[in-house]
Amino acid sequence: MIAAMTGRQLEGAATPFDEVYREHADAVYRFCVSQLRDAETAEDITGDVFAAAFAAYERVHPDDAGVRTWLFRIARNAVIDQYRREGRRRALLARVGRDRQFADSVEETVERRSDLRSIRAALETLRDHDRLLVGLRIAGGLSFAEVGAVLGMRESAAKAATHRALERVRATLRKQA
Repeated sequence: MIAAMTGRQLEGAATPFDEVYREHADAVYRFCVSQLRDAETAEDITGDVFAAAFAAYERVHPDDAGVRTWLFRIARNAVIDQYRREGRRRALLARVGRDRQFADSVEETVERRSDLRSIRAALETLRDHDRLLVGLRIAGGLSFAEVGAVLGMRESAAKAATHRALERVRATLRKQA
C-alpha cells in the first residue's frame, strides 16, 4: 500500500513522501518492534503509521528537520493504541475467568482464538442492554461511574447489572466447556 502511495510529490510538501518513507521506515519499524516485541504487529503498526502520515502529509507540511519527530510522534501514539487494544483483549479474557499469559506458540494462539470465539458467542446470548454494559465496561474500559453516566443509571446499579451480565457470560462459557 505504501509503495503505491509514495510515487508522487504532494503539493506543498518540502520532500516527496516516497523519500520520507525510504529514509525513516526502517527506524520507525525498529522503534515499533522495540516497543511491541512482536515483528508482525510492528509491521502492521508501521504500515498504519505511514498510512496516517501520508494522509496528513500535505495538510501538515512537516519541514525536513521536523519530519522525523512528527513520524515518531505518530508511531508512539500508534504503539499506545496497540497497547490499549491488547489490554482490552486481556481484560476481557480475565473478566470471564480465562486470565493467563499469552505465549507465542501456534497451539496457544489457536487456543486463544478459540477462547475469543467462545466469548463472542457467549456475549451474543446476552440481551442488548447486558451486551452494552459488558462492552462499555470491558471493551471500552469505562469505570462503573462512567458506564452509569452513559446509560443514565446510578454507579451502583451499573456495577450490579454488569456483574450479573458477566455472570451470565461465565455460565454460558461453563456450559460450552
